Amino acid sequence: MYYFENFPYAYTEADKAKGLEVDIIEEYVNWLKQKRNQTLIVTYKPYFQFSAFYNAVKTGGPHVIGLGSVTWNTEREAEVNFSPPYLRNVAVLVTAGTVPTIKQKTPEATAAVLGKLTAIALNKSSHMNYLTEIKKNLVPGLKITTVESQQKVLETISSDPSTFGFVDIIAFWAHIKNNPSKFLKIQKAFNEPKEVFGFIMPKKSDHSSSLGEFFESGFGFTSTKKYRQILEKYLGYEIIDDVEVK
Repeated sequence: MYYFENFPYAYTEADKAKGLEVDIIEEYVNWLKQKRNQTLIVTYKPYFQFSAFYNAVKTGGPHVIGLGSVTWNTEREAEVNFSPPYLRNVAVLVTAGTVPTIKQKTPEATAAVLGKLTAIALNKSSHMNYLTEIKKNLVPGLKITTVESQQKVLETISSDPSTFGFVDIIAFWAHIKNNPSKFLKIQKAFNEPKEVFGFIMPKKSDHSSSLGEFFESGFGFTSTKKYRQILEKYLGYEIIDDVEVK
């Protein structure tokens, strides 16, 4: 199991992998034992840059599974296999709280605010695509820089009100929870609510079909009490309804 260090999805605590993705994948390991009498010997390997994590999974062997809050899209599906979704996501555009609220997603209203700021994006992420679209259609002169974690995006915006960027709503929630004195806001006119996350695997994976069966047999894993318990263990009431797969 390769995982991208990203609280609360998958992270290291006391030299052990934890997080909601880790708990779900452990349910998969238990399911293989109970349903197929297959025992997996599991090792976890952390990555601290998303691009390095993604490339390691893409070029990995048939036993590799990637836990990285990876957004499904057609470009990635051409490179890796995806499990069925285990979370929905809302990508949100975050600015400092002192930045005016953009009420309409028009070139004039957007450029008047974001044209004065510098955009930050997680390298090789769907967030970069959203910023590219804003630059193409709304703010032609927009400057975009890249970093290797959503935490870095949020830390930069928190310390520098002349920056903004997209992050997952869970990452935003976790940052606000851990930094209650920081004044950040979501520019809701730019919400991207149609993303889903899946575990990823190399194209020649031994796990693609069995992970699919784990998630989709019967009413599906995401309809179980255990799935809901995992979400409640790691997430707050403010966002569970936004991200739960129903």
